[in-house]
Amino acid sequence: MHAHSALSLTTPQVNRLQAHPRTDCLARLAEAVRSLGGTALLALSSTAHPVLYVRTPDRLVPVVVVQGITGGWWFIWGRTGQAPVSHVEGAAAALCADTASAPRRNLVAARRSSLRGAA
Repeated sequence: MHAHSALSLTTPQVNRLQAHPRTDCLARLAEAVRSLGGTALLALSSTAHPVLYVRTPDRLVPVVVVQGITGGWWFIWGRTGQAPVSHVEGAAAALCADTASAPRRNLVAARRSSLRGAA
């Protein structure tokens, strides 16, 4: 019983990342994206699976945090986007790479226009 008590007392202090890894990591990434002039929205749910949405010129890019099979935590987005959570600035730069130079478009208006043209 004593060993169990010692474990429960020390486990929460081992690493804050273990408590809410996805939320903490995505919040840091959102802050880094915003510091580069990007737009980011962190969507929280009642589950342990929050999603960060980063605006690019053409779409919203969902970013999630997953635990790798060898341990470690990773940001993943799109088909091939990935970065270890220890590389927050690099992930933010990759996500913002196309957003700085492109003009902002109204995606809803563009979609409506394309639908009218198809009719």
